[in-house]
Amino acid sequence: MIERVSPAGLARDPAGPGVSVVIVTYNSADSLPGFLDSLLAHPPSSPWELIVVDNASSDRSVELMRRRHPTATVLAHGVNRGFAAGVNSGVAVAREECLLLANPDVMWDSDVIDRLRQFLQDHPRAAAVAPRLVHPDGRPQPSVRRFPSHANIWFSRRSPWKSAPSDRLTRTAYTLADPLHPAPVEAVAATFLCVRGTALRAVGGMDEEYFLYVEDTDLCRRWHDAGWEVWSDPTVTVRHTWRSRVAYDPVLARYHRAGIRRYFQRHHDRQRLRNAVLFLALAVAGGWERLLLWVARPRSVR
Repeated sequence: MIERVSPAGLARDPAGPGVSVVIVTYNSADSLPGFLDSLLAHPPSSPWELIVVDNASSDRSVELMRRRHPTATVLAHGVNRGFAAGVNSGVAVAREECLLLANPDVMWDSDVIDRLRQFLQDHPRAAAVAPRLVHPDGRPQPSVRRFPSHANIWFSRRSPWKSAPSDRLTRTAYTLADPLHPAPVEAVAATFLCVRGTALRAVGGMDEEYFLYVEDTDLCRRWHDAGWEVWSDPTVTVRHTWRSRVAYDPVLARYHRAGIRRYFQRHHDRQRLRNAVLFLALAVAGGWERLLLWVARPRSVR
């Protein structure tokens, strides 16, 4: 069941195309105030709307949104269908061609939305452009990556070997440093992604077979295959908390492994032997993880 809260009407403005800001929330009440403060302090200069898709939060996320921004469109799902499905739900009701897909745990201090929107206007082949992401303390947070291959996937962010020296070798690097200047890249995170609606619809939106993780890389890959470009613009900066205070979560790791399997089944389907080796390794990693959790579980006192 989806509960809808309709927005107020938007007046058309000749200053440029409008922007539909789409966020997906899940128990995001702690993050939403910072996001809303940024949006209301530095909104697009053209007409805009805020669309919030809530994936069955058990906290005050929906209540907070209604109170803080009553003109937002809120789609309150009774079941958590995942990030990709949430994005597609929001995009389906968006009224503007320029879409800003954003996490609720981001903040910004300037006209970043206008600058990214203008970038799309200036680059007609660009399907999307992402800013430079930083941690709240200003440390860089790399969000540019290569398309997953059977070589580089072993050094992805959630891999046990992510800190191995070979991760810094060009041949096997998965996550890359931001470019020094705006440049087309293979893939970027959808943490704060300005998207051309035409391009998103052209490839059918996000793949809802992904529950969490890898869906943004898959989307960039499908844009690439369809002849679109994806850009990184390091001249625009956005702060992202990135669960920086949360310890390793085995549930998130499981979602990541499932996303990897989906990606390789879709984009490397002919490499069956390599896929079999990779999927076996993912299964072993999952089994090892479950064993460690079983060993570490609290024992009852007799």
